[in-house]
Amino acid sequence: MIIIYSDILSYRLVYTLNVMFKYVCGIDYQLTNNLEDFKKSINPKINYSTQSCDDSLQIIPSNLLFEKEIKEQEIQVDWIDEIPFFFKTNGDLSHDIFAATFYMVSRYEEYLSFKPDIHERFPAENSLAFKNDFLKKPVVNLWVIVLQNKLTKLFPKIVFPVKNTNFINTLDIDVAYSYKSKGLVRFWGGFAKAIFSRNKEEIKQRKTFLMSQKDPFDAYDFISDCSKNIKTHYFFLLGNRGAYDTNIHHAKKGLKKLILRLAREHEVGIHPSYQSNKNSDLLPVEIKRLEKVLEKKVTISRQHFLKMSFPSTYESLINQGITNDYTLGFASQVGFRAGICNVYPFYNLHREQQRPLWLVPFQVMDGTLNQYLELEPEQAIKEVKDLIVEVKKVNGLFVSLWHNSSLSETGIWKNWQKVYKEVVGLMKNSEL
Repeated sequence: MIIIYSDILSYRLVYTLNVMFKYVCGIDYQLTNNLEDFKKSINPKINYSTQSCDDSLQIIPSNLLFEKEIKEQEIQVDWIDEIPFFFKTNGDLSHDIFAATFYMVSRYEEYLSFKPDIHERFPAENSLAFKNDFLKKPVVNLWVIVLQNKLTKLFPKIVFPVKNTNFINTLDIDVAYSYKSKGLVRFWGGFAKAIFSRNKEEIKQRKTFLMSQKDPFDAYDFISDCSKNIKTHYFFLLGNRGAYDTNIHHAKKGLKKLILRLAREHEVGIHPSYQSNKNSDLLPVEIKRLEKVLEKKVTISRQHFLKMSFPSTYESLINQGITNDYTLGFASQVGFRAGICNVYPFYNLHREQQRPLWLVPFQVMDGTLNQYLELEPEQAIKEVKDLIVEVKKVNGLFVSLWHNSSLSETGIWKNWQKVYKEVVGLMKNSEL
């Protein structure tokens, strides 16, 4: 048990300590604003104040955790031993890592005004982490290790739990099949379009499907064979058809059969449609569609197109009984959107409250590697390997995001099955 003193107690401070100690360290703490009790304690002590106190680790606070408004922060990033720090103060630690942690994990900067991308998302390139070249570092986990090392030197008897690196492999099923279960009108309409546009590859694929019934998006056996002994989640898009929501109709037997097949061995969640992010009335309809197929409650989700807004998207999920969301990552860049590779709770800055929704950040998406960064398969494998190494350094959680369509070996996805196979192999390799 660590005892922490602060002149002022705030919801922001309690939340930050929960994240750093309970969810990253795996150790409990006691927070007090009684200085005399703090001084008398024989437990390892952190003094989060400007008060003088012997036999404690002092972190002098900046103002962030005691403010109640949301405003632009003056931030200068300093690098010490290849680790970035900000919110500089003077104490046993040169920076207020509690405030820095809160800034990152609350996604404070995403509550400020910003220029959105074409899908109205917060661009990775706008982030403090990208601008200061630490997006590929799990800085919160690194700050926790710095704190642990400081505490161990000051209090040699303190023991922190030993943690292991964990992995979750996830797949978004935006379009379950390229041709199967779509119906004759959509199939032959697509065939006519391919002929009219002289798309030779599409014509060839449709002819192959007519002869063999082999669908290029049916990569599920390949995924299963590669992913044995790796925790795998599937997220299904069951929204109404729209410009960016093009899956098979939710009532098709082929789609239901696939969902039930995968749910026998893996956890299945909802992939809220692009349209649902602006029309929250659609979300419960889509969740109920999946629950009807599964005949059980759905509690996990990831937004289609990673489309979300703080805090409204998460509050909508909470209202519908979602307990774990896997959306927290960037589309255009790989790395650590919130600077952390641990599951942790959502904090609503508008409410100033920790909320009942666990966030599961991911570090890499197939589309980021191929479509945004335009990497060749070998380059993509190296990029992912480097990220896994960073996660292993801090014994965190590595989460990857794939699509069945990106494993089709067609079009821009030729030779990408080997990337998936290699990445899953890296996730299984404890010696990496």
